[in-house]
Amino acid sequence: MNAQVSEDSQKAIIFHNKKEEVLILGTELKATKETGILEFIPFPSEPEVSLAKGNPFEEVNNLLRIKRIEIEVPIYKGGGGGAEPVEIRLSQKIGLHDVTAIKINDINGFNNWVIDFLDKKGIKKIEIKALKNFSAIAEDYIKRGIQYFVFDYVEVKKEARFIEPLIYRFKTDRLYYPLKTSNIIGGVGKVELVLILPGTIGINEEERKKIIETFPKDEFSLSSSSKVYLKELKPIYEKVEDIFTEKDKIYLQMLRYEGRYEFRDDLNLDISKIAPYARKIERFYYGYDYRSFLDDFSIDEINDYYEAHPELRKRGK
Repeated sequence: MNAQVSEDSQKAIIFHNKKEEVLILGTELKATKETGILEFIPFPSEPEVSLAKGNPFEEVNNLLRIKRIEIEVPIYKGGGGGAEPVEIRLSQKIGLHDVTAIKINDINGFNNWVIDFLDKKGIKKIEIKALKNFSAIAEDYIKRGIQYFVFDYVEVKKEARFIEPLIYRFKTDRLYYPLKTSNIIGGVGKVELVLILPGTIGINEEERKKIIETFPKDEFSLSSSSKVYLKELKPIYEKVEDIFTEKDKIYLQMLRYEGRYEFRDDLNLDISKIAPYARKIERFYYGYDYRSFLDDFSIDEINDYYEAHPELRKRGK
């Protein structure tokens, strides 16, 4: 099954070089009347915020097709010191986005601040009854040492229109994507993450266990991976040379979840030991399995595999 990013889901493109992350977030624009969409996004460090050029999600879908990235049939099952209560670090219109980046120092002060903030945006209490867990979610993040948050507010018209995604760039040595904020709204939906990393996740057993522990008792899938190059990534993120060099091993992969928004944790994965080679999926009549051989690997991917397993090259495997 070829992997692609659908239109009816949370979607993100994540670049990571083990030191910092670039997160490109898509914005859904489905409304029967004029309204506003408010996203509440936590970050492990203060993010730089900018507007994406062109349509990175269309570009990444093209790359997924070219690289023949395949997604699995779902197989995984999850089992304050004198500072202002809220510091506004950025308040700016970026394209059609009204962005406010804050640092929360005191959750009690935040409760009053957020009511005033939403009121100024024209979002009355009666309209945010679905956000009853808003404060509890923020408090949970603060207890875990995450103090930086971004509010992204977009006015949505009846007619369909393309809104350029925002790019968030921030320091972190872990692969990070906030999931627990989705518990505020609840319900059922999809999360699709396109990963551009210095290797492939899911090969390391410790990584697989952490991913499984993150999701509710629903199904999620990991795709195959394929080696990519700076010139292929430039249309997706024009500053990709700030993240990777020509000498880096860069791999494209996809993580997809579909089910209830009842996440046990954020995706917060240690990728210090990420496998620096490709993972391929073999089709069988009754499902999918991992390849134990090097069919469908490019020459560069085979070289990366042998570089990680020099003992196999010596044995001629």
